[in-house]
Amino acid sequence: MARRFSNLITSENPNPMYGGSRNGVGIDRIVIHHNATTNKNVAMSTWYTSSGNWTSAHYEVTPTEIIGCVEETYAAYHCGGTGGSDVPKMSNPNERSIGIENLNSTGAPSWSVDSRTVANTAKLVRDICDYYGIPCDRQHVLAHNEVTATACPGGLDVDEVVRLASGGSASTPTQKPVAPAPKPAASNIPSGFTPENGTFVNGDTQIMNRVGAPSTSAQQGGYLPAYGEWPYDSWAKVGNYTWIHHMWGNKHIFLPVREWPSGNAWGAFK
Repeated sequence: MARRFSNLITSENPNPMYGGSRNGVGIDRIVIHHNATTNKNVAMSTWYTSSGNWTSAHYEVTPTEIIGCVEETYAAYHCGGTGGSDVPKMSNPNERSIGIENLNSTGAPSWSVDSRTVANTAKLVRDICDYYGIPCDRQHVLAHNEVTATACPGGLDVDEVVRLASGGSASTPTQKPVAPAPKPAASNIPSGFTPENGTFVNGDTQIMNRVGAPSTSAQQGGYLPAYGEWPYDSWAKVGNYTWIHHMWGNKHIFLPVREWPSGNAWGAFK
């Protein structure tokens, strides 16, 4: 039987958030996410029913907090895919799972997560597994990108979460060091794009990025949340939009930041 929240929570977020019926489907999976922002309040605000986003999660985890967001009784909208070709790799993904979001300690492209956040998530995973009788292994505790096409959970190591939840000790006493991002190789700059290193700071509306091509018909990547930051190495005007670009591993990621012929940029640059 689903409960409201784990006894491990430090608080409940009282704002109404998106959630739906589990339709009689039993809980047998946990899906791990990252916020794609270093601001927990910005992250949680995107799940409010007032946001119009139709996304949510059961828990928000930080280095010092485990915040109850959507009660376990309900399905949160955290891993159901974005439509089109993004078909989830398991049936009833939202109905059968509990979604845990984690605060980032750094922004893109590394999207690191503090080791204390990882430890808190591991404790929460252990508690959820024990309550529902879910095996605490990598077949049942999944990264978001193992369910749908996404770059989430960023720099969070789900193997580490499961190892800690299973009784292992932390592999490092502090957050893993992040190597400085190398300057983009000239070969990584897409044809027709002007090289420029900077950071785009989003306005008050989330923006979907695209994978592989600067086009609204290209594969959907994920949302840059409101007020989130997005580093870029080049830009170009393609079609009706100005696009900025960065590499994620070996993938070209593009973000539209202005629509032409009218309108200003949707955020600021630094």
